[in-house]
Amino acid sequence: MAAKAIAIIDDEKDLVNLFQEALKNNGFKVCAFTDSIKAFNYIKSNLNYYGLILSDYRLPSMDGNELCIKLTSINPELKVILMSAYDNIKYDSSKFTFIRKPIKISNLIKIVKDRLAETSYTTI
Repeated sequence: MAAKAIAIIDDEKDLVNLFQEALKNNGFKVCAFTDSIKAFNYIKSNLNYYGLILSDYRLPSMDGNELCIKLTSINPELKVILMSAYDNIKYDSSKFTFIRKPIKISNLIKIVKDRLAETSYTTI
């Protein structure tokens, strides 16, 4: 089965670049976005390409929770990890995984691998 890509969405460009590089170095296909509306439109148009969304919760225009709810309503097999530096966020914990920022890269890689292992998707 073809490997599914990971989409990273965060408005902090340096963090996006750091996560993208770390995930690529661990064998994942990765696409990164700093704008949630552009990310939504691109991912929606290429939904079968993605296996996991790694999104910041607080984003301008469309927050990460809304973005991921919309995408998973179209493709329920899509896995989601929401990130935030804040603890008081509201999300569906039965569908989405939450990680608190800052996060060590080694922990991020482990969480991504674990979340993808819940599916039939493979990594490259």
